Amino acid sequence: MNSIERVFKTIAHEEPDRVPVGEWGIDHDHISNILGRHTYHRNRKDTTLAVWQGRRDEAVESMKRDYSELIETLDYDVVTVGLVPEKTITPDPPRKIEDDIWRDSVGFVYKYCASNDSIVCMTPSPAKEALTLSEIDAYSERLLNIDYSQFELLDHIVDRFAEKRAVVFRDLDTYGPLIAPFGGDEAHQLMMTIIAPEEIRKLYDVTIEYNRRLLEYCAGKGVKIVMMGHDYGSTTGCILSPKTIRELFMPVNKKIVEAAENLGITILFHCCGKIWDILGDWIDAGLKGYQSVQVSAGMDLTTVKKQYGEKLTIWAGIQCETLIQGTLQQVEEEVRESLRICMLGGGFIFGSTNSVQFGAKTENYLNALNILRRYGQY
Repeated sequence: MNSIERVFKTIAHEEPDRVPVGEWGIDHDHISNILGRHTYHRNRKDTTLAVWQGRRDEAVESMKRDYSELIETLDYDVVTVGLVPEKTITPDPPRKIEDDIWRDSVGFVYKYCASNDSIVCMTPSPAKEALTLSEIDAYSERLLNIDYSQFELLDHIVDRFAEKRAVVFRDLDTYGPLIAPFGGDEAHQLMMTIIAPEEIRKLYDVTIEYNRRLLEYCAGKGVKIVMMGHDYGSTTGCILSPKTIRELFMPVNKKIVEAAENLGITILFHCCGKIWDILGDWIDAGLKGYQSVQVSAGMDLTTVKKQYGEKLTIWAGIQCETLIQGTLQQVEEEVRESLRICMLGGGFIFGSTNSVQFGAKTENYLNALNILRRYGQY
């Protein structure tokens, strides 16, 4: 059984020969440890600097080469691929003003964020509580003017692996296009869902169309699985009220699922946090798999499998916290327990419960894969 057969049998809730494996993402420090060289793949800081310095093509070539080698080295069944920076030159890049701080000509300040090794803009754009028709038209034109050079990594991975492994496009996005035009900080954007939901609904059509175009590109490349992702949950519950998520965001998700189904594409979703209150809504919207089952936030694997395992493919297996802080023995115990809970009846893809994050222990992750290969046979 090859990887493609293994993954689709799993999604159909049938038992394959072994548990398929893949990741939402694996950060660059682990790739460098495994391959023995610097990489730009999932290297947020260095990629940002490369783009600012006019070295975008160098960064993308590294992503293509290094991710391809990593896939073969770790023998992933599921290969997730996102968009890459556009093939353009930044005409007026930010300038370094002190250690780990940059400023652009407009006055926006960027700082290095050590927690995930990225460069983050610290200056929010002006906050808005309403959009004029001309602003909506201008935003729609920008959003739908997709630069398809962003698919360069996907094109490469499809060309190399489409006949061997299940390629998954992971950058469908409903939350961002609906919220970003209102600017401001995260608190303002969350408040917009309460004080002006009708303004957000004005962006339904362009959000659906944007994602439909992404889906059509994927379909044209033969990609059969895609993912959408947004973290609606915290460690204590949903960040927004379940009613708001259900009424404001799920209608758009459902429309995009319908568009995907019309193209013969299956959609899975990524969502961190404690989301018991909306898990059934993802199923009602037609999504087929749930990645990032955060046990540390109270998403008990046994309960997820028992209540939703016949309808959702569960993509989990090893907690991010265990990869960061655990011992090799703790990794083995957790992987074996995940297999015991989730393997029966198929519908289980093994991976970390978010991504293999920057700063985790590479040896812990490799040990998890070794334990999976030893005990994950049907």
